[in-house]
Amino acid sequence: MKDDNLFIVFTKFSDLHILIEGDKMNFRNDVSGEIISFEQALELIKNSIQDEKEDELFYDSFIKQAPTQMDQEIIRHICDEERSHNQILRQLYFEFTGQLLPQEQITKDNQVSTNYQSNLEKAFFGEIGAVQKYRKIMSAMPTSVSYGLLMSIMTDELTHADQFNFLLNR
Repeated sequence: MKDDNLFIVFTKFSDLHILIEGDKMNFRNDVSGEIISFEQALELIKNSIQDEKEDELFYDSFIKQAPTQMDQEIIRHICDEERSHNQILRQLYFEFTGQLLPQEQITKDNQVSTNYQSNLEKAFFGEIGAVQKYRKIMSAMPTSVSYGLLMSIMTDELTHADQFNFLLNR
């Protein structure tokens, strides 16, 4: 039986093969690691909830080192957004699985350095890593609403990286 809505496209773009079925595209053999399954995205969301909490606590700890009122306000705002991201991710996880996750049990030592500059660098690179993680999660989102929420978090993380970069280079 022939299905007129099934097309297979082979392309040499990073050995990525695309199966187009009707108006849906499925990616096969993605060697880039950028395309993940929905189950992998759920696991990353679950891990991200913990990461956002750890970031919030880390920023809250080193805000006391900020040399100016402006530095403190920037870091406090970032800290508040990390808290908000945690809640958004919890809600998404619940909507996708029906499971409420318990409050985070922080297992990692936040390792706040006594050096403000070192803490800014750690925060900057942490935000860049978060952007990369959220980009992967977005690739597996089943609805425009969930995609939009992840896009909002990802753009916040980009803004945070910019803000930490600003603080680093003053």
